[in-house]
Amino acid sequence: MKIDYLANHQHLIPVIARWYFDTWGKFSENPSIENVKIRLANRLNTDKLDICFLCFDDDCNNELIGTFSLRQKDIPHNEDLCPSLSHLLVIEKYRRQKIGETFINYAKQQAKNFGFEKMYLYTIDKTVHLWYERLGWKIIKEDVVGKFDIKIMETNL
Repeated sequence: MKIDYLANHQHLIPVIARWYFDTWGKFSENPSIENVKIRLANRLNTDKLDICFLCFDDDCNNELIGTFSLRQKDIPHNEDLCPSLSHLLVIEKYRRQKIGETFINYAKQQAKNFGFEKMYLYTIDKTVHLWYERLGWKIIKEDVVGKFDIKIMETNL
């Protein structure tokens, strides 16, 4: 497995935008593929937040298998919680292989390299917070954004 910056693979923005839209578009206030592409274009950094990372299977012709981002202001009503892990996604055929855990550990190391001591995220899904809790994350707050209940979580780096 190889992790690299979206900045080095900008031609994949339409693919990632489709993944994001199909997974989280229903939660967006203004859902459109074009809006997702614009947001991804704002994550082309390599040395400061916001950063989007891509993961490739180097054993399978460098197939794109997932993505995640480290963001500065991502958590609704709590933009001061920084950095935040966002948009962690592993394509279906690669799930249940601990790739998501690898993404989290990589993101933690990157956040540490930026000088942070904690990392945050929020979930909308009704059960995914249980997976994060098994990995050491703690719910620090619950909130409502629009018509969706969210759980805000943190972990120490």
